[in-house]
Amino acid sequence: MIGKTIAILIIHLVISVFVDCNEAQSQDVKSPRFNYISPVPGSIYIMPQSNIAIRHGDLIQVESMQNFSIQVTGSKSGKVTGKTILSDDLRTIIFKPDNSFAFGEEVQVIIYEGLKTITGLEFEQKEFAFTITSSIPNLPANYFFENEFRNATTLKKVNKNDKSNNSFQVKNNNLPEDFPEITINLSENLPHEGYYFIAAFSSWGLYPDATPYLIIMDEFGTPVFYRKNSGPVYDFKKLVNGNLVYYANSNSLYKWVIEDELFNVVDYYTIEGGYSWTDWHEFLLLPNGHAFVMAYDPQLVDMSQIVPGGYPNAIVSGWIVQELDVDHNVVFQWRSWDHYLLTDAHEYVDLTDSIIDPIHGNAIEVYSDDELLLSPRNLNEITKIDWNTGNIIWRLGGENNMFQFINDTVGFSMQHDCRRLENGNLSLFDNGTYHPEAFSSVVEYELDEINHTATLINRYRNNPDAFGIVMGNGQETETGNIIAGWGSSGYPAITEFNTNGEILAEINIESINYRAYRFPWESSYFSLDVDSIHFGYIYYENEVTKSIKIQNNMDYNISISSFHSMEDAFSIPIELPIVIEAGNSKYIPVKFDPTTP
Repeated sequence: MIGKTIAILIIHLVISVFVDCNEAQSQDVKSPRFNYISPVPGSIYIMPQSNIAIRHGDLIQVESMQNFSIQVTGSKSGKVTGKTILSDDLRTIIFKPDNSFAFGEEVQVIIYEGLKTITGLEFEQKEFAFTITSSIPNLPANYFFENEFRNATTLKKVNKNDKSNNSFQVKNNNLPEDFPEITINLSENLPHEGYYFIAAFSSWGLYPDATPYLIIMDEFGTPVFYRKNSGPVYDFKKLVNGNLVYYANSNSLYKWVIEDELFNVVDYYTIEGGYSWTDWHEFLLLPNGHAFVMAYDPQLVDMSQIVPGGYPNAIVSGWIVQELDVDHNVVFQWRSWDHYLLTDAHEYVDLTDSIIDPIHGNAIEVYSDDELLLSPRNLNEITKIDWNTGNIIWRLGGENNMFQFINDTVGFSMQHDCRRLENGNLSLFDNGTYHPEAFSSVVEYELDEINHTATLINRYRNNPDAFGIVMGNGQETETGNIIAGWGSSGYPAITEFNTNGEILAEINIESINYRAYRFPWESSYFSLDVDSIHFGYIYYENEVTKSIKIQNNMDYNISISSFHSMEDAFSIPIELPIVIEAGNSKYIPVKFDPTTP
């Protein structure tokens, strides 16, 4: 009896494999599939301004686009006209409707034959449908920002620790009166590579009088660039192409601003497809010029059909991730509605509330050429997805955890900022919101994706601990050091660790800073004839003056209005400001006048 059962199973498996192989062969030779379709067939809560996109994966014959046609029909709109384009990746075909779809209608799509890959494979006809959302909810004031704290305890400003033996407050040195106070706590092995990038702002009751500033500063807290902003700014950083980016929240314009090395605005990025709010949690520029942006997607959901006691008309936030090509066309869109269950949310998320943020995505990371990492904070997990199809590959942490944690009894709680390190390991910022002992840390795991184990390699903790309930990040610098931005901890703002977890520098800023970074950076406004001045040996109470040549590289005048020095013995013995005309240079005297041995 047992042998007969096994024989039947083996025969069934052989038949299944035989059928699947033939089906795959048919797909590969005669009718290749579309690996990616957006909106996902059968999906709901689609925005009326959405485009339709399809992609096989292989390059498309450009000339076959002439024979390609797509029919789009709305149950209320009727036949939908639009423009069909091929993205700059030469793989993604995008249909842009001339007009928005109607609320609540079902949209039928027919993709006709004629489209071919560069290898000559022709696609068969494909039909699918999706449903447009029935309405856009009226949102409470500050809805998107308050979601950050909906499932966190009350923020408290941490008392500053006594660092009197090795700390100093950065001198003002002609900085604006509202420039945030900076305190540096130094260790014996202070790093010297690169500059810290900070977007200082005030919010949520912490530092209510702080003025928003973009700041690039050295390890001594001396700013080499700063700019006051009219509204909050977030995530100021250097991009892979050398440009700079930050999120601006001012004058009701919520967008990512791209500036070149001379701080000229060269581009703006916003979420596409009708979503009203471009979120500030993540902007990621790829080497090919594509970029990732994200948004939250509030929809009206009858939660009484999902959980006992659920609110029948709840505002529930989904998560939208978009990849934009160089022309800002959406070539990849991932929606949490298509891949997560609302009941996947962390136990501290109240699914019976009238306003629910069950996902709260906050980070996007390229894991490989075909894979992405996502950080849904309120699921308490890191999700790896297939970049081609959008399908989930694995889930680390949370209710659907697929990994065994090794050497780690703490895990992570309400995390931010998942990244792949140079050694292939995974790092994330563990806010630690619901740890029994309240502390935040940057955590490094070595993942075995075959056996599904996550081995703790390092947990970078401040000493004493910092606790950032929300926000925060961990960045691996070019030297391998780890920059911890402590988010809303209040104190400190930044800690730099070496690879052994030793603290090299600790910085406090009298403001909130969403993320902290350190990048190599150099201004091209001007250049110097020397990098340093050697004054030689002199007795104290004597003085030596030497000069440095400053060349104006711009086609307009620049002004030297102030100087910054860590030591009182150095000064500029001439009246400022000094104007250097376009293309010209001037010698600036520097005096060394030590008053003590």
